[in-house]
Amino acid sequence: MIETELAKKFMEQVTQYTEYNINIMNEQGVIIASRDPKRVGTFHEVAYYIVTGSEDMVVTSTEEDYPGVKPGINMVINIDGRREGVVGVTGDPGEIKPVALITKMAIEAMLKYEKQQEELRRRRNQKEHFTNLLIHVEYPDPGELRSVAKQLNYSENIIRVPILCKLDDIKPELFLNMIKNSPRHGAEDISIVLDSSHVLIFKTMPEKLFADYKFIIEEYLSTALKWLKEQERSCNFYIGSFQGSFTQYYNSYRHCKWLEENADSGSAAFFYDYTGNYVRSIVPMNELQWMFNIYERELSEEFKKTFMEIAEALIKTNYNLVTASKELFVHKNTLLYRYNKLKDTLHINPIESSADRFFLETFYNFLRKEH
Repeated sequence: MIETELAKKFMEQVTQYTEYNINIMNEQGVIIASRDPKRVGTFHEVAYYIVTGSEDMVVTSTEEDYPGVKPGINMVINIDGRREGVVGVTGDPGEIKPVALITKMAIEAMLKYEKQQEELRRRRNQKEHFTNLLIHVEYPDPGELRSVAKQLNYSENIIRVPILCKLDDIKPELFLNMIKNSPRHGAEDISIVLDSSHVLIFKTMPEKLFADYKFIIEEYLSTALKWLKEQERSCNFYIGSFQGSFTQYYNSYRHCKWLEENADSGSAAFFYDYTGNYVRSIVPMNELQWMFNIYERELSEEFKKTFMEIAEALIKTNYNLVTASKELFVHKNTLLYRYNKLKDTLHINPIESSADRFFLETFYNFLRKEH
């Protein structure tokens, strides 16, 4: 991924030496830096075609080739075999090809240099480097991961689950030391301070884990919870997905971060309690637009507001009308009246139909993103 600030700095430097208009596009085909500020943030069709396809260069001779794309040359930005973005130079293709090639080489060299510098910074500490490979690199080198893990005496053929601890006004180093001194913390448990308010632990799990894993994690955290209570402090725990391969820990950590942003279940949230919400959340917005744009357009704002309130309460209370009415601070009959209006308008009955329940939750997710 090309960082926007880095692309802007490159643009500031390169425009000192050429009069040609240069655009830099990210992996989504969006212009993130340009000599023409008006184009920043706009979609570039050719760039998206290149970065998602197999061609390394596309030459446009006239604006008729691609609507809205000016004549010029667009080339893929390739970093370590990954198509990270596109650089485009506007002008007569016959004249600007050398400029385009030099610009492409320059930005690739700069990005590779920045990547190398980042890797060097991460390697200052072996443990930190290992953890960064686990959670910050989407496609790490398996050989490097296992080599560093071996040096740190971590076995891979063990199931672990990540626990992301979000601390409230506690020094993370102090909290982590307390965790590591607990008798329930083993030599194969991987733990590290992420920042001033987060500690991450990859806890080893037994073979027969599915039925008892929540109890095991609660037991593991019991010492921490007691200590937090004594300190009159709090901490939220986000427990991700099981993994048995170091190359998959990145995804497990992402599940923890998703919980941190989306879960609302007290001091501890378990990813497998939210799988439906997670799957719906990763559906691209354009897919949801295609599904629900007419619903969104035709329903009144008042109805949509009521729908979201009822849907949120029903989802939170597992579709229990009595509990949901308390959540909304209304009488059960009032909620039932509103629910029946919702049911009649949309011709759904999510309390009794699992298919209608899925519709309600997906439409609710769309409206949350939209508003």
